[in-house]
Amino acid sequence: CQMEECYIGNNWHGLMEQKVKTAKWCCNISGRDASESRPAVSLQRRMMIMKKRSTKEIKLQAKKALQGHVGTVILGLLAVYGLNTLGTILSTNLFSGTSALDLVLSEVFMLVVSLIVGIISAGLGYMLLNISRGKEFSLGDLGYFFKNQPDRVIVAGFVLALIQLVTAIPYYYVGLLAVSTLLNFLISLPFAMTYFLMADDTELGGIQALKESARLMKGNIWRYVKLNLSFIPLLLLSVFTFYIALFWIMPYMEMSMVAFYRDLDGELDYRLPGDGTADGGFHNWTNDSGNGYDTENNDGYRN
Repeated sequence: CQMEECYIGNNWHGLMEQKVKTAKWCCNISGRDASESRPAVSLQRRMMIMKKRSTKEIKLQAKKALQGHVGTVILGLLAVYGLNTLGTILSTNLFSGTSALDLVLSEVFMLVVSLIVGIISAGLGYMLLNISRGKEFSLGDLGYFFKNQPDRVIVAGFVLALIQLVTAIPYYYVGLLAVSTLLNFLISLPFAMTYFLMADDTELGGIQALKESARLMKGNIWRYVKLNLSFIPLLLLSVFTFYIALFWIMPYMEMSMVAFYRDLDGELDYRLPGDGTADGGFHNWTNDSGNGYDTENNDGYRN
């Protein structure tokens, strides 16, 4: 058989890419056996067919993935936001003084809370990825990282918490909440894919995940910003529903971020066998059949 070069990665998320020589097949390095291998694809040809999808296409994929699962996602989001809110309330009541000691203890307490919330948030990302891929999922996925090397999530979360702490300075000392929020959003942008990456690779360390996220986001930050901005009209309209519409808008936003991640590293161009909705191959986005994918042609490439 002719030897070809192909890229392989754990669960085909494109990270830790390594060039390998293979005769006819490239096996997934995440533990799949030979029967779950995919045809080898030359790097040059794969690079030619990968496509960056528009905001509209990303959101379409999110809508399809959410069908029948909105309730579960809402409960997951309530768990994350509820715990964060509870931590804030406890911090306010426990350290209500204005002394330097109270301020320090309050910040330390909120740091611990943010690290715990970070682990659950990473678990939420794991659950959303499973939903998006058509795999089995449950609310128990929120605790996934407590059982799978939580230290790496803590490391990444600690870095993100420091960014949040630094960007909060304008709010604490000048009262400019909007400035702090904007600064935190902009500085954290390159690391937006960190938890998704760790959910896809149990061996990926916290710092390594942050670096890999920055690499994936390079050249794609404006696409990510546009995706976030596209939800502003819906968020404004939610006012007229007394914010009840947020129970649909927030899951929609979160799943759109998942779809963005999967598009970002090429997973929506190629799916491994057993990933829920297709039997591998490259797919035509514009003529999907029920779950955002289309059947492949004889070559296994998108039509």
